Amino acid sequence: MVIKSFIYSLLVIAVGFYFVPIDNANSKDDKKDIALVSFNDSTMYTLNEETTTKIVNSKKVSRFKTKDIMYEGDFILKANDKKVENATDYISANVIIKRDANFTFLDDVKFRRNDFISLDTEELYYNENTQVAKNSVAFKGYYYKHKIDGKNLYLDMKNEIMRAKSSHFEIETTR
Repeated sequence: MVIKSFIYSLLVIAVGFYFVPIDNANSKDDKKDIALVSFNDSTMYTLNEETTTKIVNSKKVSRFKTKDIMYEGDFILKANDKKVENATDYISANVIIKRDANFTFLDDVKFRRNDFISLDTEELYYNENTQVAKNSVAFKGYYYKHKIDGKNLYLDMKNEIMRAKSSHFEIETTR
């Protein structure tokens, strides 16, 4: 009698486990994005019919399926400034993440256009197609010799528009 009840209880437990779903240990969320290719001390040039439009230098680059990550990178972009001939933008950061035409510059970001505008911040988001740079943290910079500080920078390089919230602009005057 005891053996018969033991066998029935094993049957009930086995049937119960048959209908209980078991989580898959190899789910898609657990897969790590591994680098497809990596470079050290790399330089990339972007050319058009007339000239070099972009130069990218970095200590280390890792290319993934959906993004590129660069460490200690510098961008040199030829600017389309109507007022300044041969205007050049320099952007450097410790970490640069590129997804499609969107760049995220993180940690010690420095932006400079020739010798008349410079900005220092901790993050900067830049779209290569629209040529708009934004951030949501504090920044400090100079426009010619005039000091500017603020938050939430919006810099449209194509239309030459610069906006910021909580901005403070100090104009140097000569006497």
